[in-house]
Amino acid sequence: MCSSDLQLRDQYAQRLELIEKVLTEQNKAEDLDALKETDPIGYAVKVAEQAQREKQLAAVNAERTRLAHQQQSEHQQRLQQVLADEAQKLAQAIPDWQTEKGEDVRRDIRTYAKGLGFSDQELSQVYDSRAVLTLWKASQYDKLVAGKPEVTRSEEHTSELQSH
Repeated sequence: MCSSDLQLRDQYAQRLELIEKVLTEQNKAEDLDALKETDPIGYAVKVAEQAQREKQLAAVNAERTRLAHQQQSEHQQRLQQVLADEAQKLAQAIPDWQTEKGEDVRRDIRTYAKGLGFSDQELSQVYDSRAVLTLWKASQYDKLVAGKPEVTRSEEHTSELQSH
């Protein structure tokens, strides 16, 4: 949906809200009890008008509900498209992402992120492939560093003596 269509829909939603307010205010303004005692014919007319406004109000509320469902549906479609695009980016960036090892890679990233203090809720809301890629690269680096033996002070001293 293009931006002009979105603007039109937003304007439409605002106008529906305004119509709802006007109809609600008109229904509140009527003092039917006093009119019933003083002008029975006027009372009947006002009751009919009020019933008509309530019918219009119900139609406005139904339209607002329909519009809200439409917006929610479009949002879900956009989100699904973003998720598909981001998954494709991850498949291109991480070698095993779509192979049989993919589940292990995703589990390793999740475990690494939890070790950094991320909660399950925070991780379930990560949609950006760049964040996942950064976590994967950091975990790969940490694995590399952890697998490399540390040089001890005495080994450094020995290597210095040998070079002289």
